[in-house]
Order: sequence, then C-alpha cells, then structure tokens
Amino acid sequence: MKEKLIITDHLISCAGEDVRVEQGEKGILVSGEKIERIEDMDFFSSVLLEGKMKIWDMRGHYVLPGLIDGHVHLSFSASSQPLTELYGDDEETCLLRMVQAAQMELRSGVTTVRDCGARGMAILKLRDFIGRKEMQGPDIVSAGMPLTITGGHCNFCGLECDTVSEAVKAVRWLCKQGVDYIKVMVSGGNMTPGSDSLIDQYPEETLQAIVAEAHARGKMVSGHVHSTRSISRAVKAGFDVLDHCSFKAEGGEDYRQELVDEMAEKRIAVNPAVGKAYILSPEEAAPLPDKVAMWGEFQQSRFGTTRRMYQSGVPIMAGTDAGCKNTHFDEFFLTMDLMCEKIRMKKEDVLASATWQAARILGMDSRIGSLEPGKQADILAVKDNPLDSMRNLGQAVFVMKRGERVCL
Repeated sequence: MKEKLIITDHLISCAGEDVRVEQGEKGILVSGEKIERIEDMDFFSSVLLEGKMKIWDMRGHYVLPGLIDGHVHLSFSASSQPLTELYGDDEETCLLRMVQAAQMELRSGVTTVRDCGARGMAILKLRDFIGRKEMQGPDIVSAGMPLTITGGHCNFCGLECDTVSEAVKAVRWLCKQGVDYIKVMVSGGNMTPGSDSLIDQYPEETLQAIVAEAHARGKMVSGHVHSTRSISRAVKAGFDVLDHCSFKAEGGEDYRQELVDEMAEKRIAVNPAVGKAYILSPEEAAPLPDKVAMWGEFQQSRFGTTRRMYQSGVPIMAGTDAGCKNTHFDEFFLTMDLMCEKIRMKKEDVLASATWQAARILGMDSRIGSLEPGKQADILAVKDNPLDSMRNLGQAVFVMKRGERVCL
C-alpha cells in the first residue's frame, strides 16, 4: 500500500490540552487509513529523493485534525421550512438528503458528525455504507430515532413511547438496530408544532430506567433539555451528555449554579448547539411563526448560561444543529466563531471542543480528535490560522478522510 506524505510548516496537532501552532517543517506520514508517524522534514529527506511517495505540500497553510460536529440532523433539510420535508418526504428521499448533507459536512472539513435524531433508521445504513468506504463521508455517530412522548418534540422522527416499559423496550430495540448511543427528548422543543420547550416530557422514574437499560448495554445517553427542571432530572438520572441545556423557566432564564457544579463534578458534557439560528434575526431564525418574540430573548440568554457553564469547568462539545431552519451543513465555522465572540471561550478551547475534547466526550479519543501516530488520518488544511479567527476554518483547501483525499 503506497504511503502518503503531507508537508506542513504550521501544524495544529490538538494532541492534548495545549492547542497551539507548531512552527517548522514537519511531515505527516499516512499509511492506509492511519497516521504512521509525524517527524521533522529532515527525517523524510531520503524518501523524498526516491520519489515513490504521494506528496501533498501544504506549506503556507494550517494543518489540523478533521473537525467533529457534535450536533447535526442529517435527515432535516436546513430549508426555511424543514417541517415540510420532514412530514412529506418518503424514506428514499430522506436518505438522499442525508447523503447530500453528509458530503457537505465532509467537504467543509468535518470528518465526524454526531447525529442527534433522525427521521427513520436509514441513517444507520448510510453510516455503515460510509464505514465500509463504499462512498466518502464523515464518520457518523448516530442515535437513530430519538425517544419522545406521543405527539412530543420530534415525533415526526417516528419513535414515540410514554410509559416506563415502552421506553425500556424502545432502548432495547434501538440497541438491536445498532445505534451508537441513545437520545432522549427530556423536554419539549421549539420546532415541533404543539410542543413547548418548558414541557418536561418524562418523569424521573422513566429517565432512570432509560439510563439503566442503555448503560447496561454499553450505550451513552444524551438528553435534549431546555427547561431547568429537565436538566435537573437528566443530571439526577445519570445522563452522559446534555444538548442545548438552556435553563429556561416561566418568565425567562433560571440558571442554577449548584446544578452546574454537579455537572462539572460528574463530567457531564454539554453541547450548546448554537448555530445559524443564533446569528440570524428572530424572524429568520425562529423555528415557528408564533415563537418569533420568544426567540429574540432566547438567542441572547443562551450565550450567558453557556459561558457560565464553561467557566465552571463543564466539558463543552461544539455543534451546529445543522438541518434545522436555515442552518446549513457547511457552516461549522460560524458556530465556532459564535463560541468565541458570544460565549467568550478561548479560541484554543473552542478548537478543542471540535477536536480532542469532542472525541473524548464521545469515547472516540483513541481513534480521532488529534494528529498522532496510530490515529485515523482525518486531516484538514485551511488557508489562514484558525487561532486568529475561527472563521478561517471556512477556508478548507485540503481534506483527508481515513487516508483518502476528499475532492472539494
């Protein structure tokens, strides 16, 4: 198998918590799907003379690990009216949408996505098709269909369960299908007609039963949580990751520092999922017409609560919520810029939240998240330094997935 060499003079390896640009010419030797070694270019002088190696010269660019988008919905259309497709598409059309979305993510430099709820279960076929290298795409970490109550948030995905026994049976069925983790709509949501983000969909007993069943089968559990009460219930039940984590209550924000301290102590991670909906005007971003007024206030409160969780030591994983209204699959750099500018995270920590930190949270840090020998050759090169501006991550000039170059 022919080896490949990537030459760079600006390496951001993300190998550990010290995220920085390493100056000086280095070579990244790729063999098959993995990184074989990373050395100063002097080490490779003899093999360069032999001329038998495929070489990509990325000098003048910034080379870093492929990114991990920790919150997407590949089966959602990202249109101005995604519910139209979610209620109207057949399974074949939905699968084609997911293929297109996955390839958009990959071409933008995202080499792993965590899908947080899909319509139907065809996403597992796409995940496995990509995994067998029958088409190029990002690695997909999928929950399949999320658990929700009858008529609850994301009921259009197709898996409704109400009682403890129904929820446990749903977890068992999802595990039988081969999902990577379990996603639960603990609270209601904003984009589903008839749902409300202040509604708590499951009692504590049900949540605890879901977590016990999933953990017994080796699966992590992630919770969609907007209300403060739903966050508290998910933490008490032993959830591993909380999505959104908005601290909402009647009358506005209800941030609880003691709850956040418990999350930090238990290393419960948060994916705030702040994407395009937090940049656009409320009229453009609100998921439903009757939620425009609420959305303007909601956009701003999210930044402050997430900032305080970050400052309290809660592990943060970046994610776009791509697929939702006007939130496209090639705009991860906008989310990461928001995390710097609005949440006020350090740029190094934002980059970590989409590389080694995200990989650790997902339990995949032995394979992805950094450029190190033995790890997958998931590699991104951009024109300018992302540690100057996260928007520079929108300038992908080279993407490699499992040792194969991606056609941009």
